[in-house]
Amino acid sequence: MQLTSIHENVREHYAALARTSNSCCGDGTGNSALYDEKLIQSVPADISSFSLGCGDPITLAALRPGETVLDLGSGGGLDCFLAAKAVGEAGRVFGVDMTPDMLAKARANAERLGYANVEFREGYLEALPIEDGSIDVVISNCVINLSPDKPQVFREIARVLKPGGRVAVSDIVTNGALPEAVQTNMASWGACVAGALDQREYVRGLREAGFVNVQVQPKSQTDRLLAVLPIGAPFSATVTAYKPHDDEQPLDEMPGEVTIELVESASAGFDGLKPLIGDITDLNAIEHGYDLRLHGDPQMIRARVDELRDAVGCCSPLKFELIEAADGLHLRVTNPPASAFVSIGNLS
Repeated sequence: MQLTSIHENVREHYAALARTSNSCCGDGTGNSALYDEKLIQSVPADISSFSLGCGDPITLAALRPGETVLDLGSGGGLDCFLAAKAVGEAGRVFGVDMTPDMLAKARANAERLGYANVEFREGYLEALPIEDGSIDVVISNCVINLSPDKPQVFREIARVLKPGGRVAVSDIVTNGALPEAVQTNMASWGACVAGALDQREYVRGLREAGFVNVQVQPKSQTDRLLAVLPIGAPFSATVTAYKPHDDEQPLDEMPGEVTIELVESASAGFDGLKPLIGDITDLNAIEHGYDLRLHGDPQMIRARVDELRDAVGCCSPLKFELIEAADGLHLRVTNPPASAFVSIGNLS
């Protein structure tokens, strides 16, 4: 297949992480903050703490003994090892990754742990080195968003799955298109932002590849609220789908929209953000939310933000903080812990 600059950028980004063993999802105690402690307690802390994902596809997949599992973008191998334990000796797990440094790390970890039913293969999501109809379950953790050709990834998933097979994925999606400044930022691709699909496009892409019962749901309360912000803000989601049996007729009446539960008081003021969409020049993830750099008339922006606060009301879990910095006005949209508003620090 033809490599793109996005493939090369992403591969180098994750190769550097593999060489330095840096993870984005540790909790400061040597454990991953993404998984239930009981799930990862059998894995050494230096392996369980090296996670570059955005969720827990293992619990989502509800794996059964004897199943064959494929992990897309297997990284250091954590999800493969958790899957191997779930499917047992009668099952089998394949991990596919395009980064040699990650594959070397994963294979060393597998040898160290003694997992004989796990195999790591080098390859691309758009051209999986896996036989047709050989997989029961496809999992992935914050990787599909990195592909520049997601429809081809969905077709490849459909090809390798057995009839009746299923998809259980954690990924980053958006509500609406990302700001152009983010889409064209190569560093944002490696950081799982620029390549994120609109949640409706994700559903549509899987259905066009032949899947049914497709669901994309925000992972947490924070993500559920970010999912309705009309600014293309990325959020973590769980994605599930099912490949029908050969004699099974897909349902045409499946709705195209994603169902998102909302607190009524929180949803009331989201229309107030719409006038600010055109003012966004940059978007960055911060703790508990997102930081939006805005351009335009400061007085008008302040008035819009004041209207937004009033519309949302005091009962909303969302907080809107307007900050003046050297590079302009920043709007921080956060869903802080119930105990207190978390100050993120000064902008540089």
